[in-house]
Amino acid sequence: METALLNYFVLDETLYSTCDFNLMFAESDVSIYEVVRVEDSIPLFLGAHLKRFYDSARLEGKEIEITNAEIRQRLRVLIIENKIVYGNIKFVYRWSASGDKQFYAWAMPFFYPSEEQYEKGVLVETMPAERPNPNAKKVLTALRDLADKQIEMLHCFEVVYLNNKNEITEGSRSNVFFVYNQQLVTSELPSVLPGVTRAAVIQLARQHGIPVMEKRIPLSDLDAFSSCFLSGTSPKILPVNCLHENSFDVNERMVRFFMGAYDGLCKAEKESFQW
Repeated sequence: METALLNYFVLDETLYSTCDFNLMFAESDVSIYEVVRVEDSIPLFLGAHLKRFYDSARLEGKEIEITNAEIRQRLRVLIIENKIVYGNIKFVYRWSASGDKQFYAWAMPFFYPSEEQYEKGVLVETMPAERPNPNAKKVLTALRDLADKQIEMLHCFEVVYLNNKNEITEGSRSNVFFVYNQQLVTSELPSVLPGVTRAAVIQLARQHGIPVMEKRIPLSDLDAFSSCFLSGTSPKILPVNCLHENSFDVNERMVRFFMGAYDGLCKAEKESFQW
């Protein structure tokens, strides 16, 4: 079951007390969602998240019957009324089997890496899994629960999925990048979620003349890479010190460059943001 923090959540166009929040996803539902990081009361990269929200619905053959402007206004009210300065908000559009359509938005529990994890990197493990229609950000409760159990059992920060060809695709809550010979390598777009942070990393790389290869990444090829990092809304850019028994250099120049460059991008986003 989902958990809503603070005082209020949004259901359709109305603000309700979180005491009344009771959202459970049925397997028969189709639910598209986004998680947005809030800093200084500003939802970072909201435009990119909203674009993916509508794109995900189209990929599922669905139509979201509220406008971009209406969603922005509902999120603005949510942030203002809850006095959210820092954290994550989640919004969902759900089509139930009975034909109901609902929009929810709420402040969700969040976990950000510690300063030590940014400095020393994190442990990442693998698990066999593939998301159907991977370009769509869709609620998949069973897969989410399985990934969370694996993370807890393996005492790791994240798990990355392996497809049926034993190739690395994406993390359960992140995208994954590798460094090879001063170029970035990441899984090809058809097999992963088009992460908002992933897109920002690729944009930064191209702006600074760093080659980016999007390709299939067999698990057996990991020892060819010098460094590895995760990208995502909550972790931002997070070094990986070990993935499936392969160790990586967390202080490699390119990893540290992207950490700093992405923080700069977040700062610029806050300075230019308009509802």
